Amino acid sequence: MNPPNEGVFIHGLFLEGSQWHKQEKRFEEQVGKDLFFNFPILHVSAESTLPVTDKGPSSKKNDNKDRDKTHYFCPVYKYPKRNDRYLIFRAWLKADAGNAPNVAKLASGVLAPQNWKLKGVSLLCCKE
Repeated sequence: MNPPNEGVFIHGLFLEGSQWHKQEKRFEEQVGKDLFFNFPILHVSAESTLPVTDKGPSSKKNDNKDRDKTHYFCPVYKYPKRNDRYLIFRAWLKADAGNAPNVAKLASGVLAPQNWKLKGVSLLCCKE
């Protein structure tokens, strides 16, 4: 695999609280008693959080305005003990099915990203 032009590839992460559907690249409900699942290689790069002040035609459109409805802002921790001291970064990961409507709701009426937040889904660098 060639190095990316921007960002880094991260491997060796473990997903806790959910499983990862590799083909559709999204979360899925946990099956079985395994607590941790190997996560595939993740490409991580930075994103500016500054608001766009230029309203002209050359300004970038906010293509990610509905991202909070379809993606989960997943925390990545060094250790399973979850606190700000061990938080490394957060990553936007797909939380709904690919064929779901724009606002994906579960049968319980909860938005898909909120479902994973309530279940405490996170990525970990080590299991112990």
